[in-house]
Amino acid sequence: MMRTSILTALCTILIGFGVPALSIYFSVYYGFNHIVAGIIASLALLVAGILAIVGLAIGSESISDMISPSEREKLNALRAQQRATLEELDDIAVILKEIRDVLKAAEE
Repeated sequence: MMRTSILTALCTILIGFGVPALSIYFSVYYGFNHIVAGIIASLALLVAGILAIVGLAIGSESISDMISPSEREKLNALRAQQRATLEELDDIAVILKEIRDVLKAAEE
């Protein structure tokens, strides 16, 4: 699993950076057509982006299957705690807005 992720990342990096770099190199030093080099570089970036998105989707899917039930319970508890914290922050924001309004009214 980890090996597949590393290979996907390496392929994405090589396609995303290597192919455009080689295209620019050959167009500068060997007189390769600039328009063709631009098209090749654009296509390489597009393919690398698609490969990265597909690799992330497949990788995240396989990770969720590997989580044990106890780890899943811990994750759910952490999510619940995060939700509660965000709700508290929303309440604090409302209180701060009320304080601001009171101070503005007292200033006038």
